[in-house]
Amino acid sequence: MNLFIEGFHNRRIWSRVRWYALRVAVFEDEAYQNFFPLTLTRPTYELMVGTSTIREKIIKKLAKSENVIFFCRRYLEGVQKEKLPKGYVNDFSAVDDDVLLINGLAVADERLARVLQKLSRPGMVAVQDGRVVAAYVRGESIERSGIQTAITSADNVTENILKISSERLQTSGVCILEYPWEIIELNPKLITSELEGIEEKGWKGETEHPITVYGNRENVFLAEGAFLEAGTVLDARYGPIYIGENTYVQSPTRISGPAYIGKDCVIFGGQIREGCSIGDVCRIGGEVEGSIFHGYSNKRHYGFIGHSYVGEWVNLGAGTTNSDLKNTYGTIRMSIGGQVRDTGRTFVGIFVGDHVKTAVGTYVFSGKKIGVSSHLYGIVKEDVPSFTAYAEGLGAKPTEIYIESAIETARRMMRRRNVQLSEAYEEMLKRVFELTEQERSRAGVVKGRLSI
Repeated sequence: MNLFIEGFHNRRIWSRVRWYALRVAVFEDEAYQNFFPLTLTRPTYELMVGTSTIREKIIKKLAKSENVIFFCRRYLEGVQKEKLPKGYVNDFSAVDDDVLLINGLAVADERLARVLQKLSRPGMVAVQDGRVVAAYVRGESIERSGIQTAITSADNVTENILKISSERLQTSGVCILEYPWEIIELNPKLITSELEGIEEKGWKGETEHPITVYGNRENVFLAEGAFLEAGTVLDARYGPIYIGENTYVQSPTRISGPAYIGKDCVIFGGQIREGCSIGDVCRIGGEVEGSIFHGYSNKRHYGFIGHSYVGEWVNLGAGTTNSDLKNTYGTIRMSIGGQVRDTGRTFVGIFVGDHVKTAVGTYVFSGKKIGVSSHLYGIVKEDVPSFTAYAEGLGAKPTEIYIESAIETARRMMRRRNVQLSEAYEEMLKRVFELTEQERSRAGVVKGRLSI
């Protein structure tokens, strides 16, 4: 996949796309499984990359939120409806006319816009490497084809869309994500290109002097309510820096661009190295490099997280560190869908699902996946299934975490951020627990209580 990203600020191209005046429908394809555990608790288009989620990019570039239908797996529907109260989620009644289907892993940039321009009549579908990028379809063809079941399970979606198409457009160069490590590689490029077109430029927050800025000060964006303590260092020589509303940066902190930090965060001193995206309401300390924290997650203390993706509601204990580089400097392999794949990348960290908790002094090998609501202790040398207490490095067998315990832990953490765990969210966690039962069984996870 070509990860070069063109500028996002060419308004003329996007205005021509809007000329279609079609309702947009975003769908998940079969690649959603490649992003487990991140996509166990969210649709693919809710993955964060750059300064926002894929969904937010589509809305910003293509259509108003009230004109977009978002399709997802059925068990995610309730949570998505809470997140998008004014939008359409799995609402086929809204498909009453021609619709433009867009893959939820296609990043909205100018190359995608050019492809959409070429879909000039119903029946046309854009295909890249066997995957549907986008399709222009009649509303009634969706109803007649039986595609509704496929599109709300994300299984056999490609086959069903191709069945209702009459003309295939083979494309290349569209940024359509297939594997999780591609997000990490893409992230710094997207931060840079998206901040080039940002409208709210300048320093609107407050600073204590002295603040050191390396590079062009105009490449640093300080949103209203943000505060930088004296001694903060901002290095914008190699990329822009954005610090969001009401985010507080303690000294001593060094932030190197390209970097994006969302709103209501606290940076507790340390190194935010190049290529980092920090979502809203995060607490970050220690050293972070080339990584994404989705939101509402804590890395308060010392330790290193590099070239990794950390989901929501994660708490990393003091000293938690991951490897992102082999001693041999060779490429890193990951297990995807039960098959070991060579990432082709030298730097790959870890991929941490929502609600994961790590004990102090936890160390995780490169290329590992940590499942939803799992707890880690000691050294982690293998993928950890969801809802698993893992302490093999301390001589204990991996043990299943009771779903009731996982839900109560989630409720407590969310309450600390003034967020209520809804009934829909609880039901979603229960469904994820059921869906990952075989994964735990294959990994030899036992039932009972962890004993160290």
